[in-house]
Order: sequence, then C-alpha cells, then structure tokens
Amino acid sequence: NGELLNRIQALCQEHPAWGYRRIRAWLKRREDFKVNRKRVYRLMRENGLTVKVKRYEAKRTSNRSKPRPDRPGQWWGIDMTKFMIPGTGWAYLVLVLDWYTCKIVGHTLDLQSKSSHWLSALDQALNQQFPGGVREQGLHLMSDNGTQPTSVAFIEACANLKIEQAFTSYNNPKGNANTERVMRTIKEDCIWINEWNNLDQAKREIENWIWKYNHLYPHSTLGELSPVEFEKQISTQQAA
Repeated sequence: NGELLNRIQALCQEHPAWGYRRIRAWLKRREDFKVNRKRVYRLMRENGLTVKVKRYEAKRTSNRSKPRPDRPGQWWGIDMTKFMIPGTGWAYLVLVLDWYTCKIVGHTLDLQSKSSHWLSALDQALNQQFPGGVREQGLHLMSDNGTQPTSVAFIEACANLKIEQAFTSYNNPKGNANTERVMRTIKEDCIWINEWNNLDQAKREIENWIWKYNHLYPHSTLGELSPVEFEKQISTQQAA
C-alpha cells in the first residue's frame, strides 16, 4: 500500500478535484497499477483525500433533452469563461468541444472576448477536424445567446460554412451541458489552482492542460479512454 498511497497522494495534490474513480482510472490506464475502486477509495478515505461532492439544487427544470450525437463532428458546443490574471486583467477562454468524443477541438485565450475570438476558436477546430472542408458534413454548433455567437459576423460565418447553429434557452438550460461540464473541469483542474503572472504564461499552461486532457484524461463515458484514444478507436473500427 505504501507505493500506491504515495502515487494517490501525488495525484490528489496535482488534481485536487479528482475523486477516487478518476484516480483509480488514471492509475490503472496510465501507470499500470492493478487496483480496484474499493481499495483506492479506502486509502483515500483513511488518509483524508476524498473529495466532498457539492450538491446543487436546480433553479430551473426542463423536460427537454439535449441533442445526442451518434458520431464525431455532428454536434459541437462552444462556450466561454473568464478569470483574473493579477496585474494584467480579465482573460477570456473560449472552448469548442466535440460532444461525441469529449475532445476539445479548438480554443482561444485573450484579454478580450469578441466574436472574432470565438470565430478563431471555431476556425482552429474546423481546420483540425475537417481539413477537407466542413460544408455538407452536417455539423451543428450549440451555444448560449451571448453577444458573440449571436453577432452578425458569427452567424454569417456559420451560414457560409453550412454549420447549423442552435442556442440554449430559458426552457432548455441543459442544451450546452456537455461543454459547460468540461469548462468546469478545466477551471477546477487548471485555472483555479494556479496564479499566473501574465497572459503568455496562462496560455502555455492552459494549452498544456488541454493536450493532457485530450490525450490522457480517462473518461468514464468513453470506457476510461481519453478523447484522442476514443477517436482513434472509432477510426480503426471504421477502417476494419
């Protein structure tokens, strides 16, 4: 138990928001520990390493369900969050997420949040995931009703690319839940536990986190594969 506990403590220090399930998934898939969830939970509980789960009471309820993609590149979500860099000001992070693979396919980080920054994140995602062009590929893009995704420039760009926009609403608060959940993950696992000196430093750390998330982060919904591993699995199955 000594070696295992040391690794658990190190992971908990590096990722204070991780629960025992994700800790065990990482140990099993990335470090080849032969360990079950009960043992990891017991060690974390006995050593005060378990995470207290916050329970939130929904302020709005809806019977409407969110779209459920059945392939990559069918439904993407785009969302933004902001955080303070001491001595610099507010920084605005925009993420584009593929709902099927849970992969962050595009992002921008800047001291402003204009429609051009949202379009930059979208362009990055399109160039990476649709190198042959996105027209006629049936891509849908979900966002909130903020000024950036509802701007004339953003709407016209999506229309020209044949990307069908969809928006969350008061009676459909779950519409962009997948993207919002990943945004919360990056805040818990990267932004809130760091204090950067400038924008360039924040960009390097966030880009590094996104790479690790896409390539190494074990997702329970993906069979404990990372988004990139799941994406490769799909490609292999389609080629077979």
